[in-house]
Amino acid sequence: MVDTGRRFDGRDTRMDSNHPVNERTRPSRAAFSLVELLVVVAIIMAVVSLALPAVQASREASRTTVCANNLKQIGIAHAGYVTKYRSGMPAYDWRRNVLPEMEDNRNSLLCPADARTGLYDVREYSVYIVDNKRTIPLEPGPWCAIGDPVFCEQFSGVRRATPDSYFLVFEDMAYNSPFDGMILVEPIAQGGYKLTHVGGNPHSYTHQLRDPGKVVIANPFGKGFTWTVQGIRTSYGINSRSARFTTDQFKVLAVEYATPVADVVGPTATGTITWWRDVGARHAGRANVVYGDGRVALVDPAEIDPTVPMSHDFSWCPLIDTKLLLSPQ
Repeated sequence: MVDTGRRFDGRDTRMDSNHPVNERTRPSRAAFSLVELLVVVAIIMAVVSLALPAVQASREASRTTVCANNLKQIGIAHAGYVTKYRSGMPAYDWRRNVLPEMEDNRNSLLCPADARTGLYDVREYSVYIVDNKRTIPLEPGPWCAIGDPVFCEQFSGVRRATPDSYFLVFEDMAYNSPFDGMILVEPIAQGGYKLTHVGGNPHSYTHQLRDPGKVVIANPFGKGFTWTVQGIRTSYGINSRSARFTTDQFKVLAVEYATPVADVVGPTATGTITWWRDVGARHAGRANVVYGDGRVALVDPAEIDPTVPMSHDFSWCPLIDTKLLLSPQ
């Protein structure tokens, strides 16, 4: 008899466990096609591309706000200083003067949008003695000291140009023996310092000058070598004539700038030539500014351009510095 695949009770024996179904006849599970995967990827990419500008804008807004708060703190610290010292704050060394008023918070001197590197202070450099492999940081300590100005001028034959200049002497200080080197440290108009090796008693030792990254920048390091440093790191430049402020609430006290001092007041100021190179328009082409009254604003650098006589006189030049005005009187 021919097997029809059916039992006497009418059920199909091909569905019985003793008669398994051929795997080829079982329906397969649905899977994504290549086209569907590409569509999903394209949707994800579109969402990311739409969200990314918003994320970037949010980050930029945060950096701008932090920068503005930094300048606000600088303005408050400046006001606190001039309240104590009526003679005003020296522009070249303003960072050392405001930090005690800011609980020594050096991060408040840096804009988060300032990506520059290599902004070093004097004390971050070191002298390396090749003969005995000793490293001497250029800051007061066992092997370095601020020298007596009268003696150092007589020894080196170099006179200080300003009372704010000083001498550093290094090596053998701990043993009260003749120092090996002498460096003249002079403030410069744009902020920071010019350093010059002016002599010493090297004892036939070979010295190298190394930067904070231990890179040798002078080998040998001897009399006549000169270099410049920014000083305490900052993203801001203070008005070079800020010490002359009286009722100058509308004048620029400090701005985002490449050098610690915005030397832009007067017809011979360096900043009247380098303004567009040095101004730090780090926030979508605009820069944060703090004014004499402590007000902070985000401005287009063209609004306070000191190379324009009217802007120079209104935004930068103190009221009592009439001889430095650029506009005809």
